[in-house]
Amino acid sequence: MLKQKISQIVLVLIVILFSFTSCKSDDPVLPTSPSNEVKSGVLSGNETWTADRIYKLDGKVFVPSGVTLTIKPGTIIKGLEGDGLDASALVVARGGKLMAEGTSTNPIIFTSTLDNIKIGEKTGTNLDENDVKKWGGLIVLGKAKVSAKVGDTEGHIEGIPANDSKGTYGGTDDADTSGVIKYVSIRHGGIAIGEGNEINGLTLGGVGNGTTIDYVEVFANLDDGIECFGGSVIINHALVAYQQDDAFDIDQNFSGSFINSMVVYDSSVGDEFLEIDGPENSTYTNGKFLIENCTFIDKNNNGSCDFKSKAQGECKNNVFEGLSKFKLSLKLGTDCTTLSTDAYTRYISQDLKIGLNKTDAPLSVYTKSNNGATPPVTCNLPATAQNQVNTIFNAAGNSTSASAVGAAKSAFDNWTWTAINNKF
Repeated sequence: MLKQKISQIVLVLIVILFSFTSCKSDDPVLPTSPSNEVKSGVLSGNETWTADRIYKLDGKVFVPSGVTLTIKPGTIIKGLEGDGLDASALVVARGGKLMAEGTSTNPIIFTSTLDNIKIGEKTGTNLDENDVKKWGGLIVLGKAKVSAKVGDTEGHIEGIPANDSKGTYGGTDDADTSGVIKYVSIRHGGIAIGEGNEINGLTLGGVGNGTTIDYVEVFANLDDGIECFGGSVIINHALVAYQQDDAFDIDQNFSGSFINSMVVYDSSVGDEFLEIDGPENSTYTNGKFLIENCTFIDKNNNGSCDFKSKAQGECKNNVFEGLSKFKLSLKLGTDCTTLSTDAYTRYISQDLKIGLNKTDAPLSVYTKSNNGATPPVTCNLPATAQNQVNTIFNAAGNSTSASAVGAAKSAFDNWTWTAINNKF
């Protein structure tokens, strides 16, 4: 009898031990019923958002000066719908920090509450490249130099009331840091905050080069993919896909860089690869952008790059597929012959350089501009000026056989919506 009981006890222990070892795994165990945590208003102190729940942005959520928001790998953040000042967005104010460092296996994802993506997933199944304007976007503001409207070395970001200091950006510290944005995907944004005024996927106002932005995707945004208002940040391995305005938009004397980055879109729906402006005042005028080793693809074969008022910097060693034109926007006098100090002048002086870019068709730079007359008149660049532009452009090595290699598509494999869903 005793021997039988001992045998039964031993059998039970074996079963328990087997059950324990068979359930053991190196993979993280996610909760079966994760909670959704709603965020709104101003964070009162440092916070850490984790991948075991989904965070919902109800209106604008601010990371104020002196506060750090840490977002762990694999975390999903969803913005609620809402127009105007009620639009949802995450705003990192000047002096605040965002530490959003995902990984290629566990990217951090910003998307809409309409997206059916679940914890542990990299994409949902119900939204695609046509689904834009479902929430706002990510806005980061810093203390680096900007050249805003006449006499202003600071600006105020759109969508935040003018009397709210959390919307101010700019300063004198080009080495300022707003934190880390790495392996982050921003999807389905661009909701309107006013008439003709939508939020960019990623808005950077006066962000300094102490900030790390490396491996970031903006997918299916109604407005621009990434827009830089001044600042000096280096943007590495950025992918903008299927935006419905410009992919990279540069304003207010941006002195940073886009490198090893990609754009893929359809110009029948979106606008341009690049829209680039220079300084807006005479207080800060020496910042120059760099766009290098990037690949630009237009599925509609009608892509364009627009270098506008006082654009200055360099666009080199890039690959363009489906590019139809580079544009040097230029204001002319009412006689259509008087040239102003604009992108054209910067190009002739080589403060603006476009060189060694590989294109899929022979190209020349051209310009047309409304000259401000009433009714409006569109002027062609005078023939002598056009010939001068063409000579510089061709001598710089822009051709179908240029040695540029562009960005490596493999940098975006496995973690971006675009690659996972084969939309390159």
